[in-house]
Amino acid sequence: MPKKNRTPSTIPRQDHEVPAPVSWRRLISVALLTGAVRHLGTLLAGLAVTWWQHD
Repeated sequence: MPKKNRTPSTIPRQDHEVPAPVSWRRLISVALLTGAVRHLGTLLAGLAVTWWQHD
């Protein structure tokens, strides 16, 4: 009777894989998009304050 190939119970199983690292292009695009959104938000807030204080 052939032996079955079993893994010992002392070795922890790795059921989940390690996620792939984020590429630098994605990091740069997210940083640029975040900066652009913040800049637009600042401009809109400035326009709202200017319009609100206009006599």
